[in-house]
Amino acid sequence: MGQAIPLDSAVYIRYRDHVLYRNTPEALENAAERETMGWLTRENKELLCVQHDRTIENLQNASGTASGLVLLKSCVLEIRAVPLQTTSRWPLISRNNITRNAESALQNAKRKTQPK
Repeated sequence: MGQAIPLDSAVYIRYRDHVLYRNTPEALENAAERETMGWLTRENKELLCVQHDRTIENLQNASGTASGLVLLKSCVLEIRAVPLQTTSRWPLISRNNITRNAESALQNAKRKTQPK
């Protein structure tokens, strides 16, 4: 897999995933190609562990839980480090009051399509 990536680095991984098929006339012959991003937390000769959701330790209600993937190295097609800031002072979602022309999944009482 090339140059070693330090643990706790943010990574992009493209990999081949196993496919479950049921009640099909023929067996599927190809694995699905997928991708993920997260933090490389563990690695051994055969496996990579990538967390893509984790608790920030200094939060008041931190539960200490995480979610992620364990991938077989033999299924990894590409892995590369992704540069991220090292501080959590800048959240991924901006909390400023700047008005944006963006649609939100949380709609107010007004429907997008009103009868005329």
